[in-house]
Amino acid sequence: MGHWERVDNIRITVELETTKIDNSSYLGEIRVLNFRIAKRPEPEPLYCLHFEIRLPAQDPLPVVTRIMVHQKRFSEIIKTTEEATSPDATRTDVSELKAEPAFECGEVGQIDNTVHLVLNGNTIPRGSWPWLVSVYSYVGSKLGFQCGATLVSNTLVITAAHCFFDIYGRRVKPEDVIVILGQHNLKRPYDQDTRVLYPESVNIHPNYQKRNKVDSDIAVIVFKESIQFTTYIRPACLWKEPISKESIVGLTGVIAGWGRDENGNYFTELPKKAEIPVVSDEMCLRSHELFARITSDATFCAGYRNGSIGPCNGDSGGGLMFNKDNLWTLRGIVSTSLSDKKSSACDLNEYVVFTDIVPFLDWIKSFSQTSALL
Repeated sequence: MGHWERVDNIRITVELETTKIDNSSYLGEIRVLNFRIAKRPEPEPLYCLHFEIRLPAQDPLPVVTRIMVHQKRFSEIIKTTEEATSPDATRTDVSELKAEPAFECGEVGQIDNTVHLVLNGNTIPRGSWPWLVSVYSYVGSKLGFQCGATLVSNTLVITAAHCFFDIYGRRVKPEDVIVILGQHNLKRPYDQDTRVLYPESVNIHPNYQKRNKVDSDIAVIVFKESIQFTTYIRPACLWKEPISKESIVGLTGVIAGWGRDENGNYFTELPKKAEIPVVSDEMCLRSHELFARITSDATFCAGYRNGSIGPCNGDSGGGLMFNKDNLWTLRGIVSTSLSDKKSSACDLNEYVVFTDIVPFLDWIKSFSQTSALL
């Protein structure tokens, strides 16, 4: 029997021998623990891959007879430990793997899921929006989902600044923030395709809250170690040209997230996406007098004002994406909307306000140690 798992374009194959199988419903699995670039003087990049092979709990344990990575056969196991867990696990470390050619940002990997229509939007299949990130934080001892976010490189995630303040206006400590990449179902944060990370830093734009709670509503989350890209974890592109807000008026962008749905559920179990058009600042300001207080030169408005389609509570921080030259490109961040007087939820009879990332591009890139995929 065998098992394999994709690590971007790297395939791990493990062959086992066993005298019996107590439970054929579980044949074992491979879990990637760490994937990072190896330090070496040569210019050719090499990677260090750490993974564990989890085997069925039986006596005797299956024997690992062969490990292959990219069809390269490793005749000996460098390090093996048996852990007293159920199922029992044999851990194998393999280092110095040649790097695969990098793919472009904004590209979706190969997925086999189908799309099912739901009211007022579409659920998105796993892997079809691989830059969608979920942000959680602790309030006391309770961990809760806070916002969506967008992965834009192997160390950076972009979201809204207001996601890191509690209901009393107190800033959430970076050590109380958890970010999950590749998550699809909010009820299953530890699926094999997800990666749970603790930020090295959470950086809120210095102008946020200095003028009002909308201007500069943007934050950059930085990770200490590089993220491994997979079918389910990939970065979006950052918008470059043209830079004027007028250039996107009339364009239709895509927003995805786990926010409030038409049935009143504060969060949805699976992410949904919607397509909404960008409108001019003049049209937005004329639509309601309150937009003069919650918009600025660094925001733009989008939506249908039809009462049903658009981002809502829980979608904050998520990205408004545009298919630009066949690459999904980030231009806006869900910031705020007017509230419905009856439900106190978002009022989709009005436009939604987005933070425009273009004025903040230099600030965003200042947190990156490399220009790759930015």
